[in-house]
Amino acid sequence: SLGLVGSEMCIRDRAEAVERTLNYFKAERADGRTPRFLWNAKMRFGKTFAAYQLARRLNARRALILTFKPAVQTAWKEDLETHLDFEGWQFICREQGPDAQPIDEQYRQADAGQPIVCFGSFQDFLGVNKETGGIKPQHEWVREINWDLVIFDEYHFGAWKENAKALFLMEDEEEEYNTAPCLLYTSPSPRDRG
Repeated sequence: SLGLVGSEMCIRDRAEAVERTLNYFKAERADGRTPRFLWNAKMRFGKTFAAYQLARRLNARRALILTFKPAVQTAWKEDLETHLDFEGWQFICREQGPDAQPIDEQYRQADAGQPIVCFGSFQDFLGVNKETGGIKPQHEWVREINWDLVIFDEYHFGAWKENAKALFLMEDEEEEYNTAPCLLYTSPSPRDRG
């Protein structure tokens, strides 16, 4: 089942969304299910900040943000790096330029004792190795991490497709329920979609 916060339910503020989602995640985990929750958030709701507050309340040590809109990377990075609540948290992402460090190398060099947020685009992480047809070798590490929270940002662009889920979920459904992270889907409310 999928929890829903958004146009169908009245949300007073981000704190309420975080609290409802947190309670839902706990209930789903207690029932042995993988928690999945959708935020249909109106424009200027503050979903990035609210998602980080949810990660903090979950005591998430590893969070993966996957988006179909790589242009939102700056907003996700700034919200994490500029608020005192997230002091010590690390943001890793695909860098540009001649001295860019690969994202997997950034992850290996990050302080494992502090929370790590990995940001990537579906286009990059779901791209296939042209030689083998499998996942790109530089992204194999994503499957090896036990993510506490995975955020499908801009869900309405297609994060629900099977190939997106295959990036990190176990093939064996029974195992999935024991090891899969909490899943948060974010999307604008239907009237705000362009």
